[in-house]
Amino acid sequence: MPSPMRRSSLGLTGLANNDAWTDGLPICPLSGVGMSANQVYREDGTPCSAHEYEDRSIHFCLDRENQTYLYAVFDGHDGAKAAYFASQRLPAELSFDQITAHSSSEKVREVFVTAFQAVEDAFLESIDHCIAERTQLLDKIPEGMPQMEAAIKFPETVTRLQELEQQIRGGSTAVVALIHAGMLYVGNLGDSRALLCKKDECGVLRVKQLSHDHTTSSHEELQRLEALGLRSSKIKGVRLGNHEITRCIGSYFLKGGYKEFEILSSATTEPVIPVPHITVVPIDDTCSFLLLMSEGLYKSYQEATASDQVNKEIAQMVVEQFVEQTTITSVAQTVVDKVVRLHHDMFLTKQSRLAGREDITLVIRNFSFRLRGPGGCRSAVAAAPLTSGLLSSSASAAAGAVSLQASRDALSSSIDEEFTLDGPSDALESEQSSSTTSIFHTSSTESSEIQRPSLMNPLQLDDDGRIESYVSFSQYYQAVEEARQQGLIPEHQLHLYK
Repeated sequence: MPSPMRRSSLGLTGLANNDAWTDGLPICPLSGVGMSANQVYREDGTPCSAHEYEDRSIHFCLDRENQTYLYAVFDGHDGAKAAYFASQRLPAELSFDQITAHSSSEKVREVFVTAFQAVEDAFLESIDHCIAERTQLLDKIPEGMPQMEAAIKFPETVTRLQELEQQIRGGSTAVVALIHAGMLYVGNLGDSRALLCKKDECGVLRVKQLSHDHTTSSHEELQRLEALGLRSSKIKGVRLGNHEITRCIGSYFLKGGYKEFEILSSATTEPVIPVPHITVVPIDDTCSFLLLMSEGLYKSYQEATASDQVNKEIAQMVVEQFVEQTTITSVAQTVVDKVVRLHHDMFLTKQSRLAGREDITLVIRNFSFRLRGPGGCRSAVAAAPLTSGLLSSSASAAAGAVSLQASRDALSSSIDEEFTLDGPSDALESEQSSSTTSIFHTSSTESSEIQRPSLMNPLQLDDDGRIESYVSFSQYYQAVEEARQQGLIPEHQLHLYK
């Protein structure tokens, strides 16, 4: 890792230039990113970008020896400056020996929380000169003078004020995942999301939202704002500037300048804050994959499908692409592309008033979910292993030769039956809760028919003195026969699978 003495040489004090010191950090090979720039739709359906791409993402290995990894999605608004700044500064805050192999979980959590505040402070410090200059220029315009009149009498001053305000206005959400010493730490500001998919004791894949949506539609956030003297009835669902976010990095006018907003002016202190929601989860063999996404992904999917189970259905799309694709990046990008197409197709049907969509970013960190194997084949049991010890190595190898289409059909049909919603999407488990119960489910392909017989019962022998078989390979042989009939297994190789 870079030494703490190199902070200034890395441009971390201001990051005013375009030097990306993080280019020297190794990319985590177990991760992939998908992305798509924002679009507005013309009347004929032709899409075009409304502004620069404002999202940023990272997926780094900070320390190979101590197995420390960092992933994040930053969803910028009113420009990409804050998102870019955060994507450079946050890895620095976690890379200078603050976290070691001997750091306790509480210490890592403390450093993690402090890192968010450090990024916020550094970003506001980087625009201090703009804030100071703006204050001086405002003093030159008589108080209460209408904006139109000021533009006529003080044109140069007004032009410069507009330039400064554009630099000051920008902000960014953040959803960040830190893996260290077998623990997953997730922190978020705003409405970008983190979903963890893991198998339960029955092999069912559960999808749990680890982040919290900080918006003016959130009950918890409205309660927090009411405690500051604001009326939730006036704020609920209201856009603060160009968004509904109540926690973020940057956005100076909603923080130090909040008195200039009539709807926020009565608050006793800054209403929009950089304090993250933190969740800590142990990583074990049940963890399948982690998803970090900007609001553009799940909101576009929701607009296109009117679904009330967005988290579940996006996770299902990822599962389906793990069967199809050979790289994690391909999985992420294909999911993004599918959502983009769904959203655009909905506009073309003229059944909605969709005018466009925002930037989309999806980061996937794989733990144990198997990708499509070389040569186009994937085992139908790859998503979740069968009961251990029941299949011989040769039988397991033969199972891998079942056709990709048969695997996908088996997986999809199982998902369709068991991928159900237990509760409302905002009924998130609190960070203090020790429960591992999830609110979203998808199924794995673990067979419930193959069970190890109880060792408490005496073994039954047949007439020849052999133990009667208790493992049924009927499903396997059926799949092999179907693959043969489809021409996927040549006749001269059929003996290898029997």
